[in-house]
Amino acid sequence: MPSSRPNHIPIVLSVVRQLQPASILDIGVGFGKWGHLFREYTDIVQSEHDPARYQRENWRVRIDGIEGHAAYLTPAHAYFYNTIFVGDMRTQILRADDYDLIFLGDCLEHIDHADGEALLRACRVRARQAVLVTTPARPVAQEAACGNPLEIHRSFWRALDFHRIGRCATRVDDNDTLIVVFPAGDRAAPRLEPERRRPRPAPRWLHPLHTLARRVGLAPAGGAPG
Repeated sequence: MPSSRPNHIPIVLSVVRQLQPASILDIGVGFGKWGHLFREYTDIVQSEHDPARYQRENWRVRIDGIEGHAAYLTPAHAYFYNTIFVGDMRTQILRADDYDLIFLGDCLEHIDHADGEALLRACRVRARQAVLVTTPARPVAQEAACGNPLEIHRSFWRALDFHRIGRCATRVDDNDTLIVVFPAGDRAAPRLEPERRRPRPAPRWLHPLHTLARRVGLAPAGGAPG
């Protein structure tokens, strides 16, 4: 399918926000969900402090993609991505530039193991910060879909398969998606966990109320709220 399960979105975006890449290659674009989210959490979030970053002409992060089924592409893809290369990912990667982050979202299972290993090795050569992979953590049968024979599932990948290729960190999310990150060189692997919400201090106007409540026994003794 040109889509995927949503459960691992927070972990993938957490990795992107940790790395803060200046360039991303999204392999297996499909519907374009990841290009949209990568754009939002790189350029668009910066518009809070730099309003000009909301405008496309002021975007600074290069987000390219590779897609094997041209019929999936829409005007939305042309807006959120800088460039999409149409063709077989196994050959397109050999022509690709270097990128800070290369992302393979639910695409390895569509090719056999030998081709998948070659693809991963080519990605690792071209990734300045990391290669990030998602793939089903259990066997999932799938035939051609959406008029696209590339959607057939042809392989199943375990964490051990990735560790044999190189140094990596792995995690399985709560919906049986295996998430893998290969850090480049001697870099530390980014954390494979959602961002934790940072506690915000209580507003200043609430402190006198807390003090009053403590005096009349409606709040426990201790510091100010927050």
